[in-house]
Amino acid sequence: MIPVSEVRVVLVVDDFEAATHLYRDVFGLEVLMDLEADGGRGVILGLPTTTLELADAEHGEIVDRLEAGRALGDRVRIAVQVDDLVRAAEAVAATGAEPMAEPVDTPWGDRNQRFRGKDGLQLTLFQAP
Repeated sequence: MIPVSEVRVVLVVDDFEAATHLYRDVFGLEVLMDLEADGGRGVILGLPTTTLELADAEHGEIVDRLEAGRALGDRVRIAVQVDDLVRAAEAVAATGAEPMAEPVDTPWGDRNQRFRGKDGLQLTLFQAP
């Protein structure tokens, strides 16, 4: 076993300002470091408790059908737990993200709503019971 001290997910986005606004301002993630080099920009944001969810293609399709009404085949999705799904969905939609379906109750007890961000990345908001 190799000890790991950090796992960093890197999203390369077309609209840096919109993505930064969503994750920093809407979700309130703390800026740990601003990155600028040779005209490019980046930001490292601190995350609260984070998990890595791995799923086989079949489970991915099941969740797609549940949250979006159809299998999508995308391999990456960001899921964010919120206390108030309705309020969070309104805030996310205000950034230009498109809801992919109405909120749904999952078999595991969460209430979820799937969005597609301006850069195409799928985002699931989930409220635990």
